[in-house]
Amino acid sequence: MVKFLQLSDLHISKNDGKDNNQNCIKIVSYITNRYTNDKPVVLITGDIVDDGDEEQYKKAVEILKPLVETGFKVLAVPGNHDYGPLGNIYTENSQQLFQDYILGKLLNLPEATKPGVRMEDIFPMQTVVEDVLFLGVDSVVGAEDEFMHFASGEVGKDQREKIKEILKANKGSGKKVVVYFHHHPFNRSFVMEMDDAKEVMKILSNNVDALCFGHDHKSDIWFNKDNIDLVIASRKSTKRLSNYKFQYKEITLDGETEDYNVVTFKSV
Repeated sequence: MVKFLQLSDLHISKNDGKDNNQNCIKIVSYITNRYTNDKPVVLITGDIVDDGDEEQYKKAVEILKPLVETGFKVLAVPGNHDYGPLGNIYTENSQQLFQDYILGKLLNLPEATKPGVRMEDIFPMQTVVEDVLFLGVDSVVGAEDEFMHFASGEVGKDQREKIKEILKANKGSGKKVVVYFHHHPFNRSFVMEMDDAKEVMKILSNNVDALCFGHDHKSDIWFNKDNIDLVIASRKSTKRLSNYKFQYKEITLDGETEDYNVVTFKSV
């Protein structure tokens, strides 16, 4: 049995006085205190920081590090805000900062610190936990050159081909597959759906057990969507509900079954 939970769209700033930072600290504290023994995998589906600024990345590592230090397996993919100002302007520097700080300093991923290794070499990122393959996808990298196209996102042909190969190799392994990325794979509203969403969903259909994403700041769940058992959209985790509570989804993969639980809590 493997349990995981999803956080998304934290939008951490360099100013600790901002609500996003304070709320993220409360969420991390709640998770570390709730799961003292059976620690779930923690997926963070992009927009960890607000503008791709180095001081924001430093603050994100500081706030999220207690999860790693207390024994949680944390996995993360980038969102458009991680790669540049306003989530609309790509900068190579911000992309490198995600690699250096989130993958290197926070997640301690060896590949992230090797000379000459780029984000394009790391993603799609495979992580096996017991009988589950977690496949992290960079849904920003294929769209880095155009204003607004960058905000809507794109996995890109190179990464799509790698995903096909990974899923083909996993066939018959007995492992469940959880794919996670930032952008919306079937929402057609303005700059919400990935530009290559149809191609990506065609690849994932019938080949994965769960799909997690964020970006739209709206929570939802679909069952057997495009022949994927669970498709999960996360809200902005650092924004309180109308009753001042926080919320995230907790998913359990056990043999042939997938189950989910919505965790809602209040923290002062």
